[in-house]
Amino acid sequence: MTLSEVIRAQATGPLGYAFAALLGALFGSFANVCIYRLPPTDEHPRGQSIVSPGSHCGACGAPVRWYDNIPILSYFLLRGRCRDCGAEFSARYLFVEAATAMLFVAVWHLVFAVGYVNDPPSTQLTRAGILWALMFVLVIITFIDIDHQLILDKITYPAIPIFYGLSLLLPGHSWRDGLIGIAVGYGGVRLIADGYYYLTGREGMGYGDGKLLALIGALYGCQGVLVSLFVGSLVGSVIGIGALLVTRRRSPPPSEEIQGDEPGEEAVSLRHVPLPFGPFLAAGAVVYAFSQSWLHVSFRLLK
Repeated sequence: MTLSEVIRAQATGPLGYAFAALLGALFGSFANVCIYRLPPTDEHPRGQSIVSPGSHCGACGAPVRWYDNIPILSYFLLRGRCRDCGAEFSARYLFVEAATAMLFVAVWHLVFAVGYVNDPPSTQLTRAGILWALMFVLVIITFIDIDHQLILDKITYPAIPIFYGLSLLLPGHSWRDGLIGIAVGYGGVRLIADGYYYLTGREGMGYGDGKLLALIGALYGCQGVLVSLFVGSLVGSVIGIGALLVTRRRSPPPSEEIQGDEPGEEAVSLRHVPLPFGPFLAAGAVVYAFSQSWLHVSFRLLK
């Protein structure tokens, strides 16, 4: 067997998938640190350091021992509680680690077993590393946006040039593709956001969404931006309608005291249920990442 055949055999075997899962869980643990510490708070207006202090219990402040800091496994061994004070840890820590691990495994499977099997192993490893970096960043952006409705410049600003540079390592990517993607991603959202504000006097999409699309465009070009925006809008519409229905069900019936209010006032308030758009754009980017090779083949067949 040649070296390439040996690498492919190991990559598509249990050892390769176990490596991807372990690496994903480790990065998921670090993503939890970033999600918790990077956003601004009243106590830390500029966010906290992701390096110091080390992991500790938020209730009692006791440092987390190394053997209690094993991704996924430690949560079950400790039954989701601090060893020192018994305070309960959020199950979302476990979810983020598990989700990141699954995304890393899915990337590994895509690159080595499905979409890019004909690439040389060095190119496959490069592509897997780039996709892992993208998944890691998208996970952080998603959960920070859910918690704070913010897409932080401290993440997107350095990530845009980094992913543009990484895109040049992939075969078939021109230096123009990323620049066009950045311009379309940010410029398109800027036009939509400004136009919506001038027409309605209310803010719609934020500029943070444009910076996220610019990040996606830096790696995937204009096609990645358009697919992410389309899929994100579709998923966001479905979830937004569900959120409005839940809000309508939970809202108390209008009392006699407010029957004289202007008609449609309750409906207007329901239409303004806050819903961050970043997670939907991130979902669209994930969809494009896993369907890119299929889309390219399909477009070639249609020509």
